[in-house]
Amino acid sequence: MGASSRCFHTARVHLTDINGGIGTIRLLGTASVSRSRLAYQALLNPPSSRKQHSYGPKSRVAKQDSPINHPSRKNAELHALQRVDELLADALKLLESPTAPDEMSVVESLEICEGLAKYLKGIAESPQSSEEVKSTPAMNLLFLDEQDGAPRTSQSAVVLAAAIRSQAIERLSNAAYKIVVDPKVFISPRILEIYVNIQSLLGRPDTLSQVLSLYANKPVPKPGTAPIRYTAVNPASLAAAVPIKTANEALTAAIQSKNLPLCLDIINSSVCATAFRRTKIFKRAVIPLLGFSLAPLAAYTLASQISVYQDTMSPEMATNVAFAGILAYVALTGTIGVVAVTTANDQMDRVTWATGTPLRERWLREEERAMIDRVAGAWGFKETWRRGEEEGLDWAALREFTGLRGMVLDRVELMEGME
Repeated sequence: MGASSRCFHTARVHLTDINGGIGTIRLLGTASVSRSRLAYQALLNPPSSRKQHSYGPKSRVAKQDSPINHPSRKNAELHALQRVDELLADALKLLESPTAPDEMSVVESLEICEGLAKYLKGIAESPQSSEEVKSTPAMNLLFLDEQDGAPRTSQSAVVLAAAIRSQAIERLSNAAYKIVVDPKVFISPRILEIYVNIQSLLGRPDTLSQVLSLYANKPVPKPGTAPIRYTAVNPASLAAAVPIKTANEALTAAIQSKNLPLCLDIINSSVCATAFRRTKIFKRAVIPLLGFSLAPLAAYTLASQISVYQDTMSPEMATNVAFAGILAYVALTGTIGVVAVTTANDQMDRVTWATGTPLRERWLREEERAMIDRVAGAWGFKETWRRGEEEGLDWAALREFTGLRGMVLDRVELMEGME
């Protein structure tokens, strides 16, 4: 068992109780329990030997203490951040191994960060409104040193969460970034998806374009080699294509942060890459093209069978006539279908193709146009009757970027009232 696996198998946390004693939790993992779940529970659950809080009637002293001036708030903040550091330290232990960690270990480390990121986001978005907050493992992350008899109020939870949230977010974001960019870590589609989700939850999408570029260009470490040997990758290969779902999630995070250069970088690193276009051709065009190439053979076989059921002309002539008719029908309907697919514009909002753009390029780059359309919708006015009135450096840069891509932003004849 390597060092990257032992850190999840046994989690030891030292907590200082009110009396200054040291309590120890030792969670021994089993084969049927996820190692990341054990580490997460070990760092969030309080020790069973710690004195339970009193949830009875409030004392007069407890009523006088406000959540902000509570005597244990500073210690609770400190210990909450210590718990976050302990959690991230366990997640980063896989980087200490002299060999390349396996994908499962990296996924488990990132899932620890993802779980804590979801908790921090939940505190900010939907704090509890009840007067008394129920004791939960997540709440125990914040209240580690409250004195006995002090009730856990939702207001105190929100105040304490706000105090540590910015520091915890910064440390979480840096830890996840450190894991992904480490040369020993291979970025798989699952790892990329988790990382993008972590940074989206934390509101820190600044590194997403860099990681998307690393996904296609980062050398692959060979497992079981010490010292580690790396294999160069081809950024134009099918395996280097960024999944469209992950690219859309990254773009959403960049739009929410109102960072236009980051949005354009994400578009360039994902759907504009050669690998993405090759993957689209392979997944969506190979089968139709294969069927179209086999159409003449299938048409001739069917025509030869049809010629048997007639006696007005020779079998050879009947076969040729039927073959020509079937092939013409397939070619005509296929051409109409291709034109209909490549010229569809119902999904377009503000960004359309420039006149003269080849149909094959329109189909191949539709995801690129759709992403630029999303960015234009987020930066422009929401009212349709105000479209075309936008101005500023960002809007001018976006219009220039769109024009260089063979597209038109706010075509005049398609605007409201300009038909």
